[in-house]
Amino acid sequence: MIKKLIMLFFFSIIITILVPLITYRELTLLHFINTTFFIGGFFLFISLLTITVKSGFFDVVTYGFRRMFVSKGKELTKQEALEIPAMSKLVTFDHAILLYNGLALLCIMLIALGIYYN
Repeated sequence: MIKKLIMLFFFSIIITILVPLITYRELTLLHFINTTFFIGGFFLFISLLTITVKSGFFDVVTYGFRRMFVSKGKELTKQEALEIPAMSKLVTFDHAILLYNGLALLCIMLIALGIYYN
């Protein structure tokens, strides 16, 4: 897990450096801070969404939609709706790597922000 986290972190830093170079044609500290915020926030958002889905928060909603709407031209019975796996069972990847990467990027952003304002 540590190796994947380090590789993802360095890949994220490379992307964080390349995006301002491509869009603004220069790399300033302010552009680096802004890009790091968006990329770190994206990783944090995806990891928190994954945690929420894995906790079973949306299972009741998806079960209700299965019972209410028609599937393949016919209504589902209660037994057929229960046989479909819950949404929390379908998400199987580890969210910790995305969470730690997002937090690390946001820490880098805060350090850069402190340098920018001092």
